[in-house]
Amino acid sequence: MLDIVEIDGNLASDKYIQIKQKIGQQMGIKVNLNKFDSQVKISTVERILEDARLNNHGLIFQLPVPKDYELLVSQTPLRSDVDLLSLDNYKLWNLGFLPPTIGAIDLVLKEILAGESTEDSFDKFVSHKLDLKGQIVAVIGQGVLVGGPLLTYLKDRGATIISLNKNTPNPTNLCKLANILICAAGSPNLVDTKWFNPNAIIIDASTSEVDGYLSGDIQPENIYPTNLLCPSPGGIGSITVLYLFYNLLKLNKDYKYESKT
Repeated sequence: MLDIVEIDGNLASDKYIQIKQKIGQQMGIKVNLNKFDSQVKISTVERILEDARLNNHGLIFQLPVPKDYELLVSQTPLRSDVDLLSLDNYKLWNLGFLPPTIGAIDLVLKEILAGESTEDSFDKFVSHKLDLKGQIVAVIGQGVLVGGPLLTYLKDRGATIISLNKNTPNPTNLCKLANILICAAGSPNLVDTKWFNPNAIIIDASTSEVDGYLSGDIQPENIYPTNLLCPSPGGIGSITVLYLFYNLLKLNKDYKYESKT
């Protein structure tokens, strides 16, 4: 079972939740949505955390959440932490788990760079550590869901990293040095050909609402014909949801962190 807590949601959050509910139904996994406004009592949400802890449910907070509830996100029970947002999430990293969006990016890069496939074993495909030595990867954004954990992932795999935020001087010049660009700024239509070279691999891992529609940081028409783009929406987001359920099933199948801490 997967419990979702949504507080003051938005269009992008609602769309992702709908996808999770649909995939859960297809897989025979119950997805229980707890939807609140910002006036919900903290004790109400705490009871959901305790229920997940007692019954080993998967649990996610659909981000963003109001600041008053951020501490609760960090208190997600470790065995329920399919998003890897708890304070002890390093224990799951050490066991080979990845946050769902990072896992999705990993799968895409394996397919593009290493030509790996899932024909033999999906578990083998997921668990094999991609070697990114010699790859220069630019990451736009340092958020808790993508940009921050992505830096951990890239460092662990030996990549040369260019990390950019809103205060980075000359960001377009820096990005052009990279052969892989990953967008996670949450700023619709921010990126165009001024940001990357014609041979770069581009992964858009950001989704925002614009006039009632979903948009990534880059539009497919704003690239060179020679670029390889994984767009948003329609790219990383769908794989992210599948990876979330992979984490859920794996946590229930062979979760052994207690013996390794």
